[in-house]
Amino acid sequence: MALKLSRYRVDEPGESLMTRALKRLTRRTVPDFPRTVQVETIAACNADCVWCPYGKVHPAPPAGRMAADRFERIVEECARRRVGRFSPYLTNEPLLDPHLAERIRLVHREIRGVKVVLTTNGSVLTPEVVDELLSLDGALHSLYVSFQGIAKRGYEETMRGDLRFERVLANVNHLLAEMRRRRLSRPRIWMTMVSTRIVDAPRAVAYWKSRGVRAKYTALENRGGNVPGLEGMATGVMDYYTSCPRMFKQAYIAFDGAMVVCCTDYARRHVLGNVFESGIAPLWNGPVARDLRERFLTGRIHTIGLCGSCRLDREREVAA
Repeated sequence: MALKLSRYRVDEPGESLMTRALKRLTRRTVPDFPRTVQVETIAACNADCVWCPYGKVHPAPPAGRMAADRFERIVEECARRRVGRFSPYLTNEPLLDPHLAERIRLVHREIRGVKVVLTTNGSVLTPEVVDELLSLDGALHSLYVSFQGIAKRGYEETMRGDLRFERVLANVNHLLAEMRRRRLSRPRIWMTMVSTRIVDAPRAVAYWKSRGVRAKYTALENRGGNVPGLEGMATGVMDYYTSCPRMFKQAYIAFDGAMVVCCTDYARRHVLGNVFESGIAPLWNGPVARDLRERFLTGRIHTIGLCGSCRLDREREVAA
């Protein structure tokens, strides 16, 4: 299968004016500030998903929680730059942060027109947490629940950790019932999953849609090579992720301020710097970030440790 090309561009030395003009007509310019910012407010997760390297990378990622004043500094900079989407999570389970609701309120209040988007595994989506999230008066734009499949065996073989199918399904059902009872349109609820041979993702998506719930599945990937041996779980062929848009529009910030190039950089192989020392903009436009983007867009993906090892299930990428 032919590989997709990136939607972004970089001017190369020696290329003709016609080539440069064509690229500018058909591809996007990298923005001078990320369109989306993801912030890990707490480094913790209670799942052990088969396609996620959390807790398995060496050395193990540090653990901790982002202080309120540091989170506020990030929000202030994003407010000045009019970020379009803000997601208070990264490689963690965000609902383990007891201050998450107040952080969401802050983002909504300070960043004009922002969409606050959250992804959770649903394990701690208890009635109390549901009430807190649904009482945010629209501050939370979308809530994605990572729910793998719709059968107990496939779900628990995929999610693992201390997640149990019946308990999480009850959490989701309560959330949906409360949305209907309160007649809320926000947050938008999405059921999402990763397509693998373990679960029947199309069947699960059809099930949720039959209940009037938005649902989709995404392609399996090996998370920058951090999860080797996933070929046996793929429904198609695992191939290089040459069309990845992440480093061109999104910023990823860990709880301690480390800004990594990608959400799959669990081992921090490509750290752009620390936002608490310099802010987001200087790192986004800095020499490390520019060099990585140039190498990616000029066909030197194999010189980037993370990207050169990243594989994606191409069949499901097309189907999704």
